[in-house]
Amino acid sequence: ANFAILSKSKEVWLAGRELEAQKAQTERLLFNVLPEAVAERLRKGDTVADAFSEVSVIFVDLVGFSKLSRTLSPRHLVEILNSFFLIADKCAGQLGIEKVKTIGDAYLAVAGATLSHANCAADAIRFGQTILTDLEKAQETLGIELQVRIGIHTGAVVGGVIGSARMAYDYWGDTVNLASRIQTAADPNSVLVSESTFYRAQNEISFAPPRIELLKGIGETKVYPVVA
Repeated sequence: ANFAILSKSKEVWLAGRELEAQKAQTERLLFNVLPEAVAERLRKGDTVADAFSEVSVIFVDLVGFSKLSRTLSPRHLVEILNSFFLIADKCAGQLGIEKVKTIGDAYLAVAGATLSHANCAADAIRFGQTILTDLEKAQETLGIELQVRIGIHTGAVVGGVIGSARMAYDYWGDTVNLASRIQTAADPNSVLVSESTFYRAQNEISFAPPRIELLKGIGETKVYPVVA
């Protein structure tokens, strides 16, 4: 009888250990998708909606991806795209930049929202510069020349979680839209920023003289190229 009790107790203990391990694994996966504080709010049944007054939104887009998709096999194309995103993920982790999502061949990230920064504009630009440096170093390994355009704008955004399937913490607002438009005006392998980002980062980052770009849906906009 004592042996049976001990065996049962061991089974219960082992089952408990396994449940704890599964719970830890589930939490790691959850926190990889959502910021920890956001995940806790969702667990409590709260509606997650936040307003941020100053966030730097970063769009990184591969140049000529449509042409690549016509010339590379599907497997090779995905491998190249994954290599690019892994480089961006590594740079984001190094600089405390929050990855938001990938959109096709574009990478969306923010600085100054759920993760604090002394100067979100300057750190966003450093993130862009680091991607350019690391991507150049990876050219030989990739076996193909990749170029990116990077656009950054700093302003107010709304963040939150909507829906109930494949949930993600996303951002909306004019700041996001303008950052996307600025990216399209950037030269290949360069970082281009808005006037608001320039003013916040000018004491830490070097810029070329500004120029005026006609941005779709926005009109004439003053933008500043970052000096490489």
